[in-house]
Amino acid sequence: MVKTRGRKKNYLPICAAAVVAAAAVFLLLVRPPGKIVPPPPVKEKKGAPPVEKEEVYRIAVIIDDVGYPSARLSEYLEFGGKLTFSVLPDLEMSGEYARLLHDGGFEVMIHIPMEPISYPKTDPGPLAILTGDTQLDVEYKLGRMAAENPHAVGANNHMGSKATQDRLLMRYTLDSLKERGLFFVDSLTTSGSCGYEVARERNVPAARRDVFLDNEDSFDHINGQFERLKTLAKQQTTAIGIGHITKTHTLEVLKRQLLELEKERFMLIFASEAVEN
Repeated sequence: MVKTRGRKKNYLPICAAAVVAAAAVFLLLVRPPGKIVPPPPVKEKKGAPPVEKEEVYRIAVIIDDVGYPSARLSEYLEFGGKLTFSVLPDLEMSGEYARLLHDGGFEVMIHIPMEPISYPKTDPGPLAILTGDTQLDVEYKLGRMAAENPHAVGANNHMGSKATQDRLLMRYTLDSLKERGLFFVDSLTTSGSCGYEVARERNVPAARRDVFLDNEDSFDHINGQFERLKTLAKQQTTAIGIGHITKTHTLEVLKRQLLELEKERFMLIFASEAVEN
């Protein structure tokens, strides 16, 4: 019987593939892991640079001597900005005008009559606080004023060039205001006034007048004084001006200035917003 010779199987490619696979597995197991490269940081989008807020300068205007019959009151009630009105006590229209102004959205104060150096030749008016007054006298008079003007949030002096230099009298006055929760604005009718200083000592919120607007009753003068007030407001951030309801051109100037104030970065505020606590 003749034996037939069969084909020999070729195992070389299979072996080679097995060797390569084993080597790959070996390298994966033995080789230390490489560094993980983090993805590149996301770049922040650059927007417009932050806009700095423009500073706004604050002006408080107090209108004194309210209480005498006045045809201008109705015009002031139509004014489109913040004003503070200081009402003299015990005059014909004191209580009525204080109520009308408060109801009209304005701020109301007590305009305290105080003894001037020229007293008695110059009369400061009813219920005036005089240098001979006791503490009880002062409390009684201020009590009368507050009862007549219940919406008042503060007070300033009317005249008072002598009274405001009397430290003891000012202490009586300011302690009485403090009891009623009222602030004080020193009208500074004399450079020798100690009103503001004593108010700070007695922990009464207080401020000082910067400019009298209408000592001369002409449009040009009053407008010039208002411009001076604006200059001081820029220097100090806040400034206080005092005008008078009895003067002819004060409201005219206020109306004209009101149209420009916002454009020039000024704002009108109440006197209560100008006091230091």
